[in-house]
Amino acid sequence: MTITEFLEARIAEDEAAARADSDEMARSSVSIQFDCDTQVRFNPARVLAECEAKRAVIGWWIEGLIGYVRVDDELTCPLLPLAAVYKDHPDYQQEWAL
Repeated sequence: MTITEFLEARIAEDEAAARADSDEMARSSVSIQFDCDTQVRFNPARVLAECEAKRAVIGWWIEGLIGYVRVDDELTCPLLPLAAVYKDHPDYQQEWAL
């Protein structure tokens, strides 16, 4: 599995969960109150926007619009920080570690 395949799969999972949460919130008659920071961080619309942003970065990588970046005098894949978010996933590969 490539890093792009891994990321696309994780993003699809995040997106599906956010859509399910959004649908559940719309059907629920219970109003749950959270502080403002929690509402911003865990709002399904925000998660969906983040999924779209991650897909854009992956697309730029695939299209060659962005390339390797220099970090500590070494060339590094710019997708590594995106993958690091999912380091506890069983399909995560140690070679992607920062």
